[in-house]
Amino acid sequence: MNNTNKLLYWLLAICMVVLSGCKADSLEIKLDAKQIGDVIDGDTISVSFDAEFSLLGELDEDGRADLDDLLAIAEDYMDIEDVELETSAMGVKVRVEGSIPLTNKQSDPSPWFIRLSEWDDEMMLVELATGENFASISREMERVNFMLSADPYHPVKFKLKASGAQIIAPAVEIDGVSHLFYRGTIDKRITMNFSGGAFDNTGAGFLIKLP
Repeated sequence: MNNTNKLLYWLLAICMVVLSGCKADSLEIKLDAKQIGDVIDGDTISVSFDAEFSLLGELDEDGRADLDDLLAIAEDYMDIEDVELETSAMGVKVRVEGSIPLTNKQSDPSPWFIRLSEWDDEMMLVELATGENFASISREMERVNFMLSADPYHPVKFKLKASGAQIIAPAVEIDGVSHLFYRGTIDKRITMNFSGGAFDNTGAGFLIKLP
C-alpha cells in the first residue's frame, strides 16, 4: 500500500469512531413512553444507542492504533459499552454501542444527549442535541489529528415504544414512506428515520403527546 492510500485509510478510520468526524451510516436510539414520562417528572436517565460506520478497504495497524486512541478519548466523555469491527471483501464496518442521557434540562455534560422540552400545552419536543463537552471532545480528537473535527449531526433512527401516544415528525421516513409532516397515533411502536437535507445541520427530533 502506498503512502497516499495509507493516509487515506488512516483518516477514514479515525472518522469512524463514536459519533466523530465523519457521519455515521446509522445512529439508532431506542426510547419508550415510560422513559419519557420519567423525564417529564424530572429524572435524567440513560438511553441506548447503536451507531454503525463503514470503510472501504483495509484498516491497517497505524489506523487501528489511532482509532483506539480516539476511542479512549470518547470513553472519557461517554458511556461506551461495546465496539465491534467486522471485515469483509468490501471493507470494514465498525459498530459502537453505548448510552447517552435523556433529560429535560437545556444542557448536559455529555457531548451528545436527548433533550426533552415543552413545545406547547400538550406536546413535548424530543431532540438529539450537543452538550457541554462537545467542544472539549472535539479539541482532544483534533490533537490526535488536527484535520479531525467532531460532527454534531448524524442520520438518526428513533425506535419508539409508546402505545397510544400522538406524534408529529418533520421530513421523516416511516416504513419506507417519506413524509413532509407525519402526524399519527402510535400502535405499540414506531421507527422514524431522519437523514439528509436540514438534518445535516440540525439534530433530528419529533413532537410527542403521551396518552
